[in-house]
Amino acid sequence: MILFVVRHAKAFERDSREWPDDSLRPLTKGGIRKFEALALRVRELYDPPELVYASGFARAWETAEILRREAQWAKPIRCSALECDHDRGVEMTRVLLSLRTEKTIAIVGHEPMLSDLVGDLLGSAGPAILMSKGAIAVLELSDWTLMASGNSHPGASATLLALVDPKWVA
Repeated sequence: MILFVVRHAKAFERDSREWPDDSLRPLTKGGIRKFEALALRVRELYDPPELVYASGFARAWETAEILRREAQWAKPIRCSALECDHDRGVEMTRVLLSLRTEKTIAIVGHEPMLSDLVGDLLGSAGPAILMSKGAIAVLELSDWTLMASGNSHPGASATLLALVDPKWVA
């Protein structure tokens, strides 16, 4: 399976007066513009995933919608596991993915859970990469038994194929 791990594009800074509910904090205009450019490049490089899971938080959902519109990815499905804290989110996402049979899946969520998940899949004890806002990691997952159990070791569950950062797309 190919797994696209997408961190939401640049959002406004936390401001409890503007967004008392942080889940409603949206993307900035600049974040939208940069991510649209990245999504167009992704469309040129990769076939769209068959399934897209996204956090229901505004910034992640907007990012998934940009991928749907610009890269012609599937309509996102809300996934509460992508809204969880680090350990629980990683565990729930691993189990969810292990139950799927699609050849390509994308998840759109938040840091630091996504870096923890990627590190875990790569067999690292901690984050193997740090995903900047709007970054996309492309992984090839090979061993579903290890992925579902959380007992990965280096090289067993996944291989990092690409890490794309919106800053690199001109």
